[in-house]
Amino acid sequence: MSDAKIGVFICQCGGNISGEIDIGHLKNAISDDDVIFIEENPYICSVEGQNKIKESIESSNVDRIVIAACSPNMHEKEFRRCAESAGINQYLLEVANIREQCAWVDKDLDHTARAIDIVNSVMHGVKQAVPHEKTSLSVVKSALVIGGGISGITAALSLARQNIKVYLVEKTPTIGGNMVKVGKVFSADTLSEECAMCSLGPLMGEVAENQNIKIFSQSQVTGVAGHAGNFTVDILTGPKFVDEEKCNACGKCSRACNVVTGDDWNASLSTRKAAYKPFSQAVPLSYTIDGDVCVKCGTCVDSCPAGAIDLDRQATETTLNVGAVIIATGHQELNPEDKEEFGYKKYHDVITQMELARILAVNGPTSGKLVVPSTGKKPHRIVMIQCVGSRDRKEGSIPHCSTICCMVALKHANYIIDHYKGVEIYICYTDMRTPGTYENYYFETQKKGEKTVKFIRGKVAEVKKNKGKFVARVEDTLGGGILDIENDMMVLSCALEPPEDILRIEKALGVSLTHEMFVKEKNSKMEPTQTTVPGIFVCGTAKEAMDVTASINMSRSAASQVAELISQGNIEIEPDFAVINQDRCLMCKECVKSCHSGAVYLGETIQVDPVACSGCGGCISKCQNNAISLPLSSDEDIFARIDGCLSTGTPAVIAFLDKEIAYTAADSMGKNRLNYPSEVRIIKVPSILRLEPKHILHAFKMGAAGIFLGDGTGNAAGSHVSEKLMLKVEELKDELEKAGIGPERIYFYEAYLPHYKGLASKLKEFSSLFKDKIYNKNKKHSKKTIKEI
Repeated sequence: MSDAKIGVFICQCGGNISGEIDIGHLKNAISDDDVIFIEENPYICSVEGQNKIKESIESSNVDRIVIAACSPNMHEKEFRRCAESAGINQYLLEVANIREQCAWVDKDLDHTARAIDIVNSVMHGVKQAVPHEKTSLSVVKSALVIGGGISGITAALSLARQNIKVYLVEKTPTIGGNMVKVGKVFSADTLSEECAMCSLGPLMGEVAENQNIKIFSQSQVTGVAGHAGNFTVDILTGPKFVDEEKCNACGKCSRACNVVTGDDWNASLSTRKAAYKPFSQAVPLSYTIDGDVCVKCGTCVDSCPAGAIDLDRQATETTLNVGAVIIATGHQELNPEDKEEFGYKKYHDVITQMELARILAVNGPTSGKLVVPSTGKKPHRIVMIQCVGSRDRKEGSIPHCSTICCMVALKHANYIIDHYKGVEIYICYTDMRTPGTYENYYFETQKKGEKTVKFIRGKVAEVKKNKGKFVARVEDTLGGGILDIENDMMVLSCALEPPEDILRIEKALGVSLTHEMFVKEKNSKMEPTQTTVPGIFVCGTAKEAMDVTASINMSRSAASQVAELISQGNIEIEPDFAVINQDRCLMCKECVKSCHSGAVYLGETIQVDPVACSGCGGCISKCQNNAISLPLSSDEDIFARIDGCLSTGTPAVIAFLDKEIAYTAADSMGKNRLNYPSEVRIIKVPSILRLEPKHILHAFKMGAAGIFLGDGTGNAAGSHVSEKLMLKVEELKDELEKAGIGPERIYFYEAYLPHYKGLASKLKEFSSLFKDKIYNKNKKHSKKTIKEI
């Protein structure tokens, strides 16, 4: 008998539990000298049920509570608040999951036997529990926004209007991003094309004038340290050869400059000087000097009446302290040069949609006049090719739809037929994708241009030139057969891809990327703007391809989450982060090397960032002197839960499941009434990285038939975590072999939350290996090996 005094509450769940489990038998089986009372309630989660919990706690001398009910993912936080209000530390309450992972398991041979082991396991665990308190950290009331396009501008203004200091970092000389270049944006409401700069210009001006926003142009973030609420950010700026404060934008430096180069703002369809202003409404308003092409002849210095130019200036470094970070780095248009079948760069008149946008823009290289680049004449026929680099699994392409390409093609086609009579346009498409109200725009374009805009469903296989004319060969998959379309100009609708410096951003901020190299969100449904690093958010096309409207909406969402974080003043953190005993620490740094989230770092001593720490426990097994602990997952707790699962003496398969992915997938198995073997006993762990050989050996010593390891944190956090999980499994197997236990008795499954059926299937297959051992102790377990699964 321990010193614990435990109160047990069993929920009937309106028959969901009591209809499958013999509550009377369960009560008798879990009676224990440490149990002061056992009560049952129709709905323990109801107001009446929670009041009963308080009354029972206050009228007894219990100091720990076990609630046998639904999944802890449902109401554990409510129950803990309830216990705390009655005077019991919230971390001395545990929920035994006898609904999703017991009563709802289909065709279970004995729901009650499983329930007894589940409750026993939790009871053993709660006896080892000790009181804990949440950690409170102060929050810095400022934010960093990386990227000055429409997403970054929207997020920065949203925060600044809430009196939050914002640092807006933009790598180019001006804010504005891609939207500044597109010339016109389409409106589904008015079925028209509107001036992009007319919408964006006032916002850029507001950014420049807002006292709560400081712009760092020609700058990049080189490093981020700290945690949500308090980040230290390193910014590298320049070199800026023009002092923005002194420059009066007179333009004399540009007129004096003798160096000419391609104008990247005009997609290199025109030229500019090395001393230049990107466009007339640029913010900051000052001129800039392109250090990559400047020959430092000094003519600009001599011509500047304000003395604003210094060609010897060096890059400067700035360190900022912010409470949160928003990534709004935008996208770039895929370079189709390696798509040789289209002849981009080979033929001067094969251009991209962005290049066409610049041609049609009134502030573009032709002042808005539609011309064929090589001749300067109005084209007679244009062929637009959709899905260039999108919906393609070949190397150098994006496997998914880039979302906006169809609408961009329709916008340009619609604008051209309205303003340039006699021009024919062919749009060769895979599928025209115009979701929501944009479908009206598609229909309107079809009606307006029945003779001048023709839609051909088929991919262009080849582009060649014949007697000064282009010929696009396409197969009309709707019955037209092979067509050779003669034209004057080809326009490629290219995929949207991440900016070229995305890997630098990943390294500097520690965020995870998707397979396509966009910034990965923590949860696409529930937290679509939160990255895998707490306190760092993402919006706009830094996350995925989307249109301007979606980018604005997502940016406001990200700003809202940042405001929620910052406005708290302090943030409370659960005590599920690693703690280092400095008296025992040998400063070997193995924990620093092993931490995949960067939460463990070297200061004057080894330190743990409590916000960044995922609480996986992987660092514990790497510590040479047992100096690291995980408060909510101690060795004693793990051993106790194993003992509880096996306390009835029946051999079982112990399934250690990570708390976020695999455990939730197991809940989904119950919710969907799937079946998995009665002998499976689930123990929730932070991650299987927390497990050590001593835990596995103890389970086998206590009679476990096999050990199933389920962990999906790699699917959530990235391949680097998946690699660590595999190394952990191999480490455990090696130690088992040294102890004379065959590696076939342990199995790893990388769980995937939506694929709960796969988890159920693997539990069945693995358990079948031990059928003889479990049901007939006198027989040896099956000789079938893991490789045969």
